[in-house]
Amino acid sequence: MPPVKSAHISPLAYAPAFALLSSLSIFLFLRENLSFPFLFACFISVTAATGWLLAGTEYPNRHSLPAAIVTLSVAVCGFFVMDAEIGSQFTMPPRVESRGVVLLERQWGFSRVALVSDAGTWKSRRYLLRLGRDKVVSAGDVVSFSGIASRFRRAEERSEFDEFRYWRAKGALWQVETTNISVVGRSFGPSLWRDRLSARIKKTLPPRTSGYMLASWVGERDPYITDLHRAAGTSHLLAVSGLHVGVVYAVCWFMLKRFRFRLYAISVILWLYVMLTGASPSSMRAAAMIQIIILGKLLGYPARPFNSVSAAGSLMLLCNPWLFWDVGWRLSMLAVLTLTAIYSSKIAPSVKYLLASPMVWLATSLQASWTFDLVPLVGAPINFLAVPLFGILLPGATLLSLPAVAGLKWGYYTAHIAELFFWMWEKFSSFLLALCPWRVNFGVSITIAGVAALTYFFALASGFSMKRAIFAGAINLACLSLFIFI
Repeated sequence: MPPVKSAHISPLAYAPAFALLSSLSIFLFLRENLSFPFLFACFISVTAATGWLLAGTEYPNRHSLPAAIVTLSVAVCGFFVMDAEIGSQFTMPPRVESRGVVLLERQWGFSRVALVSDAGTWKSRRYLLRLGRDKVVSAGDVVSFSGIASRFRRAEERSEFDEFRYWRAKGALWQVETTNISVVGRSFGPSLWRDRLSARIKKTLPPRTSGYMLASWVGERDPYITDLHRAAGTSHLLAVSGLHVGVVYAVCWFMLKRFRFRLYAISVILWLYVMLTGASPSSMRAAAMIQIIILGKLLGYPARPFNSVSAAGSLMLLCNPWLFWDVGWRLSMLAVLTLTAIYSSKIAPSVKYLLASPMVWLATSLQASWTFDLVPLVGAPINFLAVPLFGILLPGATLLSLPAVAGLKWGYYTAHIAELFFWMWEKFSSFLLALCPWRVNFGVSITIAGVAALTYFFALASGFSMKRAIFAGAINLACLSLFIFI
């Protein structure tokens, strides 16, 4: 007879949401990228999820079959929901005349564009407005517009940027070449407050501190800071993601430790922060993960971080399947799944810390090199210091910047203390980049290494034994080889 405790070591007990997330992702890839028939894509996705659950369950118990049926049933229902969304056809009018709120305004190629939400219909629609040089709008503006509608350009090859998927992930149905646009008011939603805070930051803070605070507080990227971190492979520090949301959670947890309704208050603050920073996919994923952990605390069921990340990702795909093709969402999910998988494994804490940075670099490099062709090799060692350092530096810089943003005279000096630290980091990262200037491109070697390592750690985090985790990695490599070479 097997020991009783072994009956509970399985993906169904440890991380059923990961099997769900995997099946949903496989279905979307087969259905949209490879144009598989619906039933065939369902069959392959369910088979893959079932194989993962069976491979990791060494000793099934009386709870295994019901748990497996529930997980796979949710997956199948999700297939229908997502297929209805990605297969929906909207009748595009030749001309659009409407009114809406500007959600964001940015440079796009050689022109500027604005993403507008039309709240006048029963279900809000979003349009991408292409603005002329003399047309100036900002986030939070209520605009009346008209123009000629056209479809987004689709990519014909992997190396091409798919404009359609990018903007569909943000909810935009069509692009509109505006012939007439006018500002008729201001919205009092998050967009307005984000725009006002952005203007205040730019006016009161020195350049480097301003760039980092714009990224942390309102989700806006400064070109100079962005180029610096992209060259060093640390762009994730600028995206409002698990690092930033985690810092907000930790600060709130400490500040509200004597408050009776602390968990409820933290939930409200987290989602207000996400809305203020533009509700990017990475921030939504991080907030959803922490919210699941908070719910577990409230209900008395401790949540497993790896399973919580998977559940948050699954929920986001069910709500908006186009997020699957958002590069930022993929990078964020891969990074956090890898981190939580490593820290969930039963290895020494020092080994976990040594593995975390190179494994996250390997995981994200698979997607980054596939999308951008080349990734900096220096990103692997530099993240050893970057992640923990910025976990302290960003909240510290926030405290040093608040007096200046609030208009206090002595705030000028405290803000320049933060500026000094950011200047020191810039010089240090530039020094490391000069020592290690090489870049890695996408290829078979990095794919095999990444898939084998990630499958192994994901399997361990899902409750696989070590032997079964190695077996799962071998099976994944075999399937990958068939996909690449046949």
